[in-house]
Amino acid sequence: MTELDWMPIADLAENIRAKRVSPVEAVQACLDRIERLNGGLRAFISVYPEQALAAARAAEAAVMAGGNTGPLHGVPLAVKDLFAVRGMVRTCGSRLIGEGPGEADAEAVAALRAAGGIVVGLANLHEFAFGPTGINPHFGTARNPWDRSKVCGGSSSGSGCAVAAGLVPGAMGTDTGGSVRIPAALCGLVGLKPTHLRVSQQGIYPLVGEFDTGGPMTRSVDDTALMMAALDPDGGFGAHRALPSLKGTRIGVLQALFEDGIDPDIAVQCRAAIAVLDSLGAEIEAPALPFADDAVTAWTTITLGRVYALHGARAEAADSKLAPNVRERVLTGRDITAGDIEKALSVRQAVQAQVSELMQRYDALVLPMTPIPAVDAADGQGSLDGVPVDGARALGRLARLASFTGQPAVTVPCGLTSGGLPAGLQLIGERNGDERLLGIAACYEAASGWDGRRPPMAAPEDRRAG
Repeated sequence: MTELDWMPIADLAENIRAKRVSPVEAVQACLDRIERLNGGLRAFISVYPEQALAAARAAEAAVMAGGNTGPLHGVPLAVKDLFAVRGMVRTCGSRLIGEGPGEADAEAVAALRAAGGIVVGLANLHEFAFGPTGINPHFGTARNPWDRSKVCGGSSSGSGCAVAAGLVPGAMGTDTGGSVRIPAALCGLVGLKPTHLRVSQQGIYPLVGEFDTGGPMTRSVDDTALMMAALDPDGGFGAHRALPSLKGTRIGVLQALFEDGIDPDIAVQCRAAIAVLDSLGAEIEAPALPFADDAVTAWTTITLGRVYALHGARAEAADSKLAPNVRERVLTGRDITAGDIEKALSVRQAVQAQVSELMQRYDALVLPMTPIPAVDAADGQGSLDGVPVDGARALGRLARLASFTGQPAVTVPCGLTSGGLPAGLQLIGERNGDERLLGIAACYEAASGWDGRRPPMAAPEDRRAG
């Protein structure tokens, strides 16, 4: 039997149902690993052992009594510290919130619990979810398990770190402009941004209502589908299966986005992934995307304008307690007017119509997830062709199209750079075509050769897992 730390959600849930593994055993193993490793990784802002073990004991009693069990019964999970969780103190990665213990769960958290999931703690993030690096001076920066000198990406940095390091098998993040997909890609995980509003946003601290989307991060497409089956029980995810082949599947490769400003190693890995899609029978074409630049510009206008309205007063304060990287970014929205936002929303409607027409010809669009690999945790800097690159500007560039249109988008691991850092392939599907998109991703995953690869953890007890 696979060691508990690395057991897939599907296998763990099945072993619990079959009484081969106790929920208490699974949760305790998770808590033990968090205690050993979280000090160096900074994956969690807060952990709640007593709550988690109480839930595990209740889950065990239900199994022993032969009661009904959900798809996540007894499975330990992390939740980004942006969700309201009953009995847990939400910080949003900031020192400015000052909330007490949550009185009720966010609807997404309640759905995970209803499916049997056990929340063990709240995961680290870029302050107020406003940044793609995850650098957080308040609670420490979550470190990438593949190289602890690098970031996990943001804003759902701790969620990515926790899953990649084997602290939990699955985690929830939020995605406004890549904040699930970026850390998933940089940490060698599967990360899904579902169709906008497919997952309830109630009880999640907002950033930009037009784009905010909760989504899961796991180590496989199958596990992602299991979490979605809990989050959207009527969405067809419970019947998820990898497509046996991609024969007849139409893939649009966004060719221009493979050529400009892309790390050569990432380009090589993503092109190899396209060759795998081709070998699986997919029909590969390279459609033009004349609206891409307009989409990114309008996304930026809406996002900066909305965030300034939300956090501008905190940023303008002479003694602002916002992290410097967040304060600086918030202030860039100072001069955006309501009229600017209305114009950008009109662009959004036009682009959504164009994309809807495009998706009548394609089952998925494909592009790299990030243009560069994980950047330095100390200063957020990376490099491209030997030239320094600001990670805060670069990491989210390829994530924004799907956020802008509201389409589902998933990233799957497609290899490692020469420096040993993960690269991710992004697939974008049609609106409400999330399950079909996961079927395509799972077919690729099975042929990709990734096969549950683990990071070469620095801690001695984890070297066997490299």
